[in-house]
Amino acid sequence: GDNDAIKTVETVVWDAFKEYVDLYFELMIAVQEDIDSGLLDAASNNIKEGADNRIWDGQNEYLEYRRLNDPARPMLQRLYGNDWAERVIGDVLFPEILTT
Repeated sequence: GDNDAIKTVETVVWDAFKEYVDLYFELMIAVQEDIDSGLLDAASNNIKEGADNRIWDGQNEYLEYRRLNDPARPMLQRLYGNDWAERVIGDVLFPEILTT
């Protein structure tokens, strides 16, 4: 009953939460170390064309994937045509993607 649920939260759920928080802090420390060493630049306004920036590159890869696999594409193409749909997806929905 209720006692079993409370015991589960106090043990299993609490242990999983602590592991998650510990991992989160480990990742944040690692990212800060990479920023401090100059390996990463987390500030988008400091990105120079052609610069090696894994944070920005990863974000662009994700956005490009989402742009190519946008679930609204078929509907927009049927309603408004291919050219219009591609313009909207590229220029309105995903304008953040840096092209090099």
